[in-house]
Amino acid sequence: MRKLIVVASVAAGLLTGCDQGNTAGSEKAAKALVDKSVSNMVPVQGGEFLMGDFGPLVGEKLPFSIQQDDKILHKVILSDFSMSKYKVTNDDFNFYLKVTDKNPPMDILAKRHPSLLKGDYPAGVIWQLAKDYCQWLGKKSGKKIDLPTEAQWEFAARSRGQYFPFATNNGEFLPGKNVPSQDELNKYTDGMGLPIYPVGKYPSNPLGLYDMGLSGSEWTNDWYAADYYSHSPVNNPQGPEQGTEKVLRGNVGGDRQYALTMFRQSASPLPEEVDGDYEKYGVGPQYVFRCVINK
Repeated sequence: MRKLIVVASVAAGLLTGCDQGNTAGSEKAAKALVDKSVSNMVPVQGGEFLMGDFGPLVGEKLPFSIQQDDKILHKVILSDFSMSKYKVTNDDFNFYLKVTDKNPPMDILAKRHPSLLKGDYPAGVIWQLAKDYCQWLGKKSGKKIDLPTEAQWEFAARSRGQYFPFATNNGEFLPGKNVPSQDELNKYTDGMGLPIYPVGKYPSNPLGLYDMGLSGSEWTNDWYAADYYSHSPVNNPQGPEQGTEKVLRGNVGGDRQYALTMFRQSASPLPEEVDGDYEKYGVGPQYVFRCVINK
């Protein structure tokens, strides 16, 4: 009996040691992800800009966007912040899910088009998981990390508020040169053709941010209101205090309009309303995100 107790004690000690080793390894890997994420943040010096459809101020003096909710040009002044150079990838997000023991349903489109699940593609997630990820980075790093506000996103996409219709290297939308051609998109998505592709494949905007307004629609922190621009505060606007949908920015396919730096979209953050039956179908690959560090 004494021998059995000794053997059991040794086995328990070995298991405890394994658990401690696994925990230490996970903590080390988590720290590596956090350090990499913070080091990939691009500093954005704050300043003043006119937010909204600036088409009437440049070129042919015509609106760029077909939307009506972006037509009130309004002054915005932002404090300094830093923004993720790339959208959060599947590799990074899947590691976060593992260490936080979360298991969201897989997107049905990704099952049919497995390239969307590759590690260097942007992660498709619901709003709350996007926010949770950014705040997890903040908790681990001791920094104020969150989803960008809508104003921060547009200011950064326009390289500190310059009059850039598209957040490419030259402000133009040139398929096959600074954005993928349709043939390239078909290749990237196993024939589906949606504008979703690996991060960092095409030139950044002048600020050094990649795929802004491209490769999916990015969640922002703001609630959406069609009339928000008519009463938005000047300093560091945070969006309406409440709402039913969150602001999205970026290309979901069908028309380059979605890629315009001022083009506003919205969707419910609630899983069952984002893409139908969330538990059955998951969330579409077009709902992507990046994070910011606030001062």
